Amino acid sequence: MHIALEDLKKLLLGSKILTEATFGAALKEAERSGRTIDNVLVGRGDVTEEFLADLLSKYFKVPLVDLQRIDIPRNVLELLPEEFSREHGVLVYAVGEEGGRKSAKVATVDPGDLETISYVQTKLGMPVKIALTTQGGFKNAFRLYRGSLMGEFAKEIEQNLAKVRYTVKEEELTEVAKEIPIVIILDRIITQALVLDASDIHFEPFEDIFLVRLRVDGVLREVLHLPKALAPILVARVKVLTSLKIDEHAVPQDGRFSFKYQTEQIDIRISIMPTFWGEKIAMRLLRSSARPVNLAELGYIERDREILEEEIKKTHGMILTTGPTGSGKTTTLYSILYKLNQPGVNIVTIEDPVEYAVTRINQTQVNVQAGLTFGTGLRSFLRQDPNVVLVGEIRDNETTDLAIHAALTGHLVLTTLHTNDAATAIPRLLDLGAQPFLLATTINLAMAQRLARTICSVCIASRPPTAEETKIFAHQAKVIGTAKPLTIPKTLFFGKGCNICNGSGFHGRVGIHELLQVSDPIRQLILDRASSGKIKAQAVSEGMRTMFEDGVEKVERGITTLEELLRVIRE
Repeated sequence: MHIALEDLKKLLLGSKILTEATFGAALKEAERSGRTIDNVLVGRGDVTEEFLADLLSKYFKVPLVDLQRIDIPRNVLELLPEEFSREHGVLVYAVGEEGGRKSAKVATVDPGDLETISYVQTKLGMPVKIALTTQGGFKNAFRLYRGSLMGEFAKEIEQNLAKVRYTVKEEELTEVAKEIPIVIILDRIITQALVLDASDIHFEPFEDIFLVRLRVDGVLREVLHLPKALAPILVARVKVLTSLKIDEHAVPQDGRFSFKYQTEQIDIRISIMPTFWGEKIAMRLLRSSARPVNLAELGYIERDREILEEEIKKTHGMILTTGPTGSGKTTTLYSILYKLNQPGVNIVTIEDPVEYAVTRINQTQVNVQAGLTFGTGLRSFLRQDPNVVLVGEIRDNETTDLAIHAALTGHLVLTTLHTNDAATAIPRLLDLGAQPFLLATTINLAMAQRLARTICSVCIASRPPTAEETKIFAHQAKVIGTAKPLTIPKTLFFGKGCNICNGSGFHGRVGIHELLQVSDPIRQLILDRASSGKIKAQAVSEGMRTMFEDGVEKVERGITTLEELLRVIRE
């Protein structure tokens, strides 16, 4: 943002919405994480995007424009190259005539960037009128544009399918997999997945079709039905890229390759699994531009943030985060590492794979073929004099034992575990060979989380709950157990569906959390090898908010829906 830091500080402090201490804390976080101060302030929840935009609109003396409510013609949006628009935060949203001469309306997230504005005017060859928009509005404008590309995408795939040589012998697969139509088809599918912010691509063989599905906002969405005959050829193409065995079809294979998208290098993890109708491919897209976000952006409410920030100040012990695959555990741990990442702190990680590259953090990736496992990596790292150790996952006795001893000998250990809730993490570690007296001494905090889709802010609406929803809510509150009686919110919010959210009513995801602090009574329960039910009951009696309670609060605030909450944590 082209605004002097002191001017921005005066604007915010003058608005009375921010204190000098809050601004100072945000500034330190911005310097540490390499983000802009405005990005941090919005991310932490200190100010809203809309409030900040209103202040900056008055400062720069330009109008505000809400791009989420404007239908931008595609030919207008394409007046500037997409890559340039994204890089400089500027786009054309309307073209008209004024005084018999064409002029353009241009939205920008930074009205102070005069060099870019001057370039845009020269590029368009017409006068421009500048308006300020929010980062959210800017992203949504491109989301709308991306949605309109689905027809073109399908057409391009169809054109290349007509050029594919389908009658192929086993020994010819490698050669055919390198032919241009196959290369284009796979590249376009990956590109479309990245355009839609998908986290995974699934290629699934069935009796008559080869199905392509994308996971967007945590939910799989069908995008293509390809000819069944294409399946072995496309599988071969992926195997060529990942240097896997082309002629092996009966056992699972894993690999990875890199993919260039615009200016970004994408790391793609591959899993190939034999099924009844052929080999299934799952691709996990790991974006280099992805960054850990702070706790407020992840959905932690103020009370839970305070608990977590208190625990990470400790110099030793173990913090666990639990949940199924894809529930955001690693992102949570990296958000913690960002807060701990100071010049005087030695942080090491052992992961599979390394999902975020962070300066001043020593990161190592598991390589089983080379003998580098979580256990061997952790043993070696403990000789490197670390202050903080992140173990990507505890999955065996050796890693469990090493992690507990690391936490016992002056290290803060962050790690993940696959369990359904926070309380179950403790019996799970005991099952993995942890000694009760050591575990009771070392574990500080166990967390559980899920990811729920957030309601689209453009088409959000409200209604009263139905009798059936009231009944389901009451049942869940009883089954899950809460610290205090819960009643269903009087107003439920939902998304009606629009172009921005592709008709789904959802846009983005938010974390649903529960934090179990290990108190003295809980330590005694660990020593007694108590069940997860007893541990959870004790934690709830001490004031722990369950994931259900945290989710209900987000339903009340209009962040997510009751249906979505029940989808991710229903019992």
